[in-house]
Amino acid sequence: MMAGPKIRVMIVDDIAETREQLRKLLSFDPDIEVAAMVGSGEEALKVAPQALPDVVLMDINMPGMDGITATGKLMEILPAAQIIMLSVQGETDYMRRAMMAGARDFLTKPPSADELLDTIHRVFKVGQTRQVMVPQQPTGPQRPAQPGVPGTSARLGKLITVFSAKGGTGCTTIAVNLAIALQTLVGTDVKVGLIDASLQFGDVAIFMKLQPTRTLADLAPRTQELDIDLLNSILIPHPSGVKVLAAPLAPEDAEIFHEGGVEDSGANRRLKAIIEFARHEFDYLIVDTRHLVDDTVLAALDLTDLVLIVTRPVIPEIRGARLFIELLRKMQYPLDKLALVINSVDTKVMGIDPSAIEKAMMPAVAHIPLDERTALRAANYGVPFMIQNPRLPIGQALTTLAQVVQDRLREKESGPAAEEAQKRPGLGRLL
Repeated sequence: MMAGPKIRVMIVDDIAETREQLRKLLSFDPDIEVAAMVGSGEEALKVAPQALPDVVLMDINMPGMDGITATGKLMEILPAAQIIMLSVQGETDYMRRAMMAGARDFLTKPPSADELLDTIHRVFKVGQTRQVMVPQQPTGPQRPAQPGVPGTSARLGKLITVFSAKGGTGCTTIAVNLAIALQTLVGTDVKVGLIDASLQFGDVAIFMKLQPTRTLADLAPRTQELDIDLLNSILIPHPSGVKVLAAPLAPEDAEIFHEGGVEDSGANRRLKAIIEFARHEFDYLIVDTRHLVDDTVLAALDLTDLVLIVTRPVIPEIRGARLFIELLRKMQYPLDKLALVINSVDTKVMGIDPSAIEKAMMPAVAHIPLDERTALRAANYGVPFMIQNPRLPIGQALTTLAQVVQDRLREKESGPAAEEAQKRPGLGRLL
C-alpha cells in the first residue's frame, strides 16, 4: 500500500452513469479517494479549487465547455494536477490536442480497472517527481540572471548532443523521440527543448510535423542581442510540450552562421552563442547534429553534458563511431560524457551481436530494437512513435533511454571533469 495521503481524484463526465462506474472502479483501490464528481467543464473549474484533486479524469466530449478546453483552464488554476483524458474516440488528433492542453495521459473509454488504476498511480508519481525536481521560484517579475549571460534565467539546463558519424543511423529519430520521452518523463513543468543543428538539411521539423516560419537563421545575426522574448518568438511548440529551434528552411540560409567565424576550439561562434543562451531557458536541451565533425558539432560539444553516439550493427557505422570516439580521446574530451546507443538491434537480420560492438567500444546505455515499419511510418507522417505508439518495444526502449539519460545527468554534476574540459586543446587545431 502507498504510504502517506491518498490520491485525490476528481471525475469530470456529463453522463451520471459513467461517473458512477468510474467511482466504483476507483473504490477497489484503498490508496485512492474520489474528491469530487462533476458533470461539466464549467463545474470542474468551480469545484477544483476546493476539492484540490491530485488527478483529474476528464471526458473530452461534453456539452458546453469540452474537456480539452476545461483542461487548459484547469491547468491555470491547479498546475500541479495531473489530467487523464477519457474518450470513446482513440484518435491521434484527440491525443495531440489533449497533450497540448496539458493532459498527462489519454485513455479510450471504457478503460479496464487495471489500466485505469495503473495510469492514475503512474501520473500521480510523475506529478510528485515534478514537484521535487522543480523548486519553487521566488516571487517577483523575473528570476535572477545568470552571471555573464544577460537576459537569461538562473537555470542552466542539461545539454544532450546526439551524434552519428554516418547518415541513416536513425540519429534524428532518436533525438526527436528522446525529447518527447524525456518530456513525458519529467512533466510539462520541466522545460525540454530540441535544437536542429543540422543547419543545411535538418529534418526535425518534418519528423514532428511542424511548419516553421522562423528558424535558427533568424537568430544567427542577433546573437549579441539575444533575450527571452526573441528566443520565444523563434521556438516552435510541439503538442508533446517540447519546444523546437528548427534548422534554416533552405541550405543557403545556413551560410549566415559562417559570417560569425569560429572560436579557437573550432566551434561556430553564432551557433554556440544560441545554444549557450537557450540552455538557460530549458531544463533539458537536446541537440540533433549533422554527420560530420565540423564547427557546428564542435559548438555543441564545447557545451554538452552528455554525447549520445548512435550506431547500428553495420560495419561502416561501427567503424565511424569508433573513429569519432578516438578523435574525442585525442582532444582530451572527458570520456564520462560519452554514451553509446545501438539502434536497429536484431541479430537475425543485422548479423552482428550488440555485445561485440560494446566490446569494441564501450557498454551501451540503450539497445533500440529494429522496427523499420514504425520508424519509417512515423517519419513519413510526422507523428513520432513516442506519441502514437509509445507502448511498442521501440517506444519502451526510448522511454528507458530517457530515464537513463536523466539518471546520468543527475549523477554528473560540475566537478573535476568539467574543469578539465575547459582546459582541453581545441579540436579545431586537430583537424
